[in-house]
Amino acid sequence: MSQKMNLTAEQIYEKEFHVDVKGYSSEEVDVFLDEIIEDYQSYDETVEELSQAVMRYEEKIKELQQEIYTLQNENQSLNEKLENAQQNGNYDQVDILKRIARLEQAVFNTTQE
Repeated sequence: MSQKMNLTAEQIYEKEFHVDVKGYSSEEVDVFLDEIIEDYQSYDETVEELSQAVMRYEEKIKELQQEIYTLQNENQSLNEKLENAQQNGNYDQVDILKRIARLEQAVFNTTQE
């Protein structure tokens, strides 16, 4: 997409040729240039659509990467708390199960019934 086009559809449309006695048929040249213009316009539209899609996907990737980072930190924190509680022998299993359920809900987008 970084390749710069030499001509725009408007430049092709506006192009005028010098007419010689032995020159090309202006009608044939016009028909051919009209086809080129249509191709350029279609190409420009496609490039614009794809550029917008790339920008949307890049934004979504950033959002998901941030969510992953947050969930990894939360998971690490919960694992550390669990290890500390197990070492001290004073952990509440219900509390741990609730935290794990919340983490699973955040990761898998599930709802509790």
